[in-house]
Amino acid sequence: MQSAHGTPTAEPVLDTRLPLSVGQEGLWLLQRLTPDSSTYNLAGGARMTPAPDPAILARAVRALTDRHPMLRSLYTETDGQPCRVVQEVGTLGELTVHEIPDASDEELDELVKAEVRRPFRLDSEGPFRAVLLRRRGDAVALVVTHHIATDAFSQWLLWRDLLQAYKAFATGAGHPGWDPLPVTYDDSVEREQLLLESSRGKRQAEFWQGEAAGARAAELPTDRPRPAVSSQSGASLLRRLPDRLSDKVLRTAASRGVSPFALTLGAFQALLHRWGGQRDFLLACPASTRRSSAAGVVGYFVNPVLIRARFDRQTTLADAMAQAADRVRQATARVSYPYPLVARDAGTAGPLYRISVTMVSTDRFGSGMGGAASGEPMNVAGIETTYMEIPHLEGQCDLSLEITRDVYGLTVALRYDTDLFEQATVERLFDLFVRFLEAAADDPDQRVSRIPLTDDAERRALLALGGTGGSS
Repeated sequence: MQSAHGTPTAEPVLDTRLPLSVGQEGLWLLQRLTPDSSTYNLAGGARMTPAPDPAILARAVRALTDRHPMLRSLYTETDGQPCRVVQEVGTLGELTVHEIPDASDEELDELVKAEVRRPFRLDSEGPFRAVLLRRRGDAVALVVTHHIATDAFSQWLLWRDLLQAYKAFATGAGHPGWDPLPVTYDDSVEREQLLLESSRGKRQAEFWQGEAAGARAAELPTDRPRPAVSSQSGASLLRRLPDRLSDKVLRTAASRGVSPFALTLGAFQALLHRWGGQRDFLLACPASTRRSSAAGVVGYFVNPVLIRARFDRQTTLADAMAQAADRVRQATARVSYPYPLVARDAGTAGPLYRISVTMVSTDRFGSGMGGAASGEPMNVAGIETTYMEIPHLEGQCDLSLEITRDVYGLTVALRYDTDLFEQATVERLFDLFVRFLEAAADDPDQRVSRIPLTDDAERRALLALGGTGGSS
């Protein structure tokens, strides 16, 4: 193995106190402040018919944690400094099996939700658990992790490796046949520290200070007053975009020379401007810091980057998407500078962002898993296995827009803070987002200020309401 300096590396030594990245330190602090919160739990599940052999699945889970030391690490403190301590294989993250032979689908769903919402004790049980909920004819396999050890891409790595291991062991192979990992997560922690000590790191810090200067976090009018302390409670609204709209978005983005993400981001920023009335605001895009050498490594390779938007009455949708493309390009070039340091140095009273936007393309997951992300069943050693989308990471922000691009089109997940918003408000927001996407795909040269926030039926209802009020 090679370190960031090109020198040989080895697996982390057991019981050695390993440093965390700046982002991990922030998550550690949040977990210490709210130990009973599951806000930073990530989860995925698979329905398996017939149910898998628990002994073989337990062996596959152990192989998974052997391959990825992040999953069998405890997160603790030494002399007030957070650190990671790798444990022996088999001491953490073992498969838990719940026999529920006669459970209904509704009871099964409730058990899944309960497992996902169960908080982690990072200093005693680590950041990973695997659970099998086994009925007579089928089962749900769950993998739940804490964000301190994984990111969205890591979740797919876990599933890829877990299913490969199960298939290998179920068919008599002695080993899944994985290639050795060329680097470890600790290489990225070391590289981050070198950046922070360098002149390049100083230049990146200055850029981010300029991005944050004079801007406010994007906000929407809320249904309820913002509480003094957030309960970090959330919910999700998942919708598939119409195929024709997904196709138009891809075609228009290509014809305008921007990415589909820049188009959707520009349209969403335009909606935030129209609904919230802000002309100059910040939101965040969770971006990957993962290098190609770490393509198979499980870890926290994500950093929120700030995206600034400016609007006036002359701004068109084409302007918005071009502006979004430029800001994303600028931010991506400086993605390695840790956001917690940007927030610290900004010195503002409130957060720099309350709303986030991201897009994930499932083709990054590789053959098989890309189709699984779209809901296509897989055959794993004779077991029909269908990946289940399980809502998670709810309540982190006022609102987060997550767009998944698969082989069939685009799926939207709106995750929202239930302290602030009613579901009906988020449903209307989704409908308006579709309207702004349609406008951006059909006529990007139109002014943002001219896109209506109400349709004909809503306007007629408002006029009728006004007429009734005037006659009373």
